[in-house]
Amino acid sequence: RVLIAGGFRKGEEGRGQVFLNSAEMYDPTAKKFSTTADMTFNRAGHTATLLTNGLVLVAGGFGAMGVLSSAELFNPADGSFTPIGNMNARRGGCTATLLLDGRVLFCGGGDREATASAELFDPARKSFVMTGAMTTPRMAHTATRLPGGMVLVIGGGSRRNSVLGSAEIYNPATGRFTSTSSMAGPRYKHAAIDMNDGSVLVFGGCDERDWEGKLATIERYMLASGRFLRVADLRYARFKLPDAVVGFADGTFLIAGGDRAVERFSSVSDESSVVGMLDKSYYYATATALTDGTVLIAGGYDDTLQATNKAWLWRP
Repeated sequence: RVLIAGGFRKGEEGRGQVFLNSAEMYDPTAKKFSTTADMTFNRAGHTATLLTNGLVLVAGGFGAMGVLSSAELFNPADGSFTPIGNMNARRGGCTATLLLDGRVLFCGGGDREATASAELFDPARKSFVMTGAMTTPRMAHTATRLPGGMVLVIGGGSRRNSVLGSAEIYNPATGRFTSTSSMAGPRYKHAAIDMNDGSVLVFGGCDERDWEGKLATIERYMLASGRFLRVADLRYARFKLPDAVVGFADGTFLIAGGDRAVERFSSVSDESSVVGMLDKSYYYATATALTDGTVLIAGGYDDTLQATNKAWLWRP
């Protein structure tokens, strides 16, 4: 099943944003959504991490009163959310990465300005502890776990109108971040996904021009050399898609956010093809691989910042 929690919608007469605490479950057998318990906090732009014990850790994001530090656990057995205290920093636009030992690494994000701080969630103690800081403040970046357990942090914005092309690696054994090579150009609001061979593919995003600076480029980080290689372009420039890319065992990837077109990219041929069309372009939609090989595409907002409750199933 798939948990969908929080988000936002426009306020009355299009004024402002209303942050949600509602949650629902998608049942792939019945192909239906059903409501579950509400979160304890209204939030959007938060993280949701499936832990090794089967619970889901929901943390941070944005709420009516600003950026949040609160966290809670969802239990799928009874559909309940339980608050577990706060992170050490308010984090909007941060990343949460499940480590091999079951802990969760939170990097960056921030309140009004991006932070370089990072912390770890310990599921055994249900507590947050600080770890080493990144080499630079980042928000709207990506953090991807590599096969050996280290985490590759890519791009992001350090402050308003300042977008990064740099990258760094977190070592859980030492709790330290070290710089690695930079991308061909700066980007944030992109997607990054590991290929299980020591490399990471980076899709789209944008530069400091935001809506006017959307990117179609794809780069590949090679762990063996510590360098990024420009490999290809998507058919359509797109951004705001960090959770809308799904990888398959055959080396292909489905890209389903930031544009109306749904593309499938082959890392074997370095070619992309359009495999479907949504009714509109949706930003910050999610794409989730189901056990039968289909992909659930859900939510997001359109060019007018109007959120949607629509969902689609993509079949290979």
